[in-house]
Amino acid sequence: MILDLHLHTILGSSDSSLKIEDAAEKLIDRGLDGACLTEHSSIWEKDKKLIEDVFSYYKLKIFRCIEISTNYGHVVAIGFNKYLPGSHDIDLLKQFAKENNAFLISAHPARRLFGKEKFQHNLLYKGQEYIPDINEFSSNYLFDQVDGVEVLNGGNNIEENRFAFLAATMNNKVMTAGSDAHSESGVGTFATKFDYETDQLDDIVLQLQSNKVTPVYKSENRWIPVNENYFTIDSI
Repeated sequence: MILDLHLHTILGSSDSSLKIEDAAEKLIDRGLDGACLTEHSSIWEKDKKLIEDVFSYYKLKIFRCIEISTNYGHVVAIGFNKYLPGSHDIDLLKQFAKENNAFLISAHPARRLFGKEKFQHNLLYKGQEYIPDINEFSSNYLFDQVDGVEVLNGGNNIEENRFAFLAATMNNKVMTAGSDAHSESGVGTFATKFDYETDQLDDIVLQLQSNKVTPVYKSENRWIPVNENYFTIDSI
């Protein structure tokens, strides 16, 4: 089972232009089995039946997740049934995850470390005038508090994704991937392969906790597991 593990739609995210029908059709086009709708700061509820009906019509799996803005960057939380006040504090969020058997994934932790903006908006190194080496980056407190790291994010450049991959490797974290799409063009950029099929969120959490998942990218119409060699491919 292959899911886009980080997807935003206009029904649950104020900064998305992606309609739920277009998301479903694009997932089919990309050869995916479904998605985790990972909306900002809330679990989608208002349009729950509409979303489930659309995905059911296309025979796609759909899971309700949440992306939380914390004091250590954005964290994808899988397993909560609502937003818990105080979750912006990474220590409290970790406590809530333990109490609710939820799984925490650092989303795009290296975003904007490189390129013209440098540290202007990176959430871990605000205001610093240098780029940390991979040893400093991978030692950030963030990686002690999360269970997994998003090593392929459709909104990141390859260097940002490489740093996330290396940090996950050095911290022995579960690796995931998702498009982080807010429009139709980004859907299914990257995905996460699960060892077995399920339509239960508890099974998604269990497979993540057991590291029965693999981040994948598409090449020549095939989903391929990522490894360190991916980040040296000039054509990406």
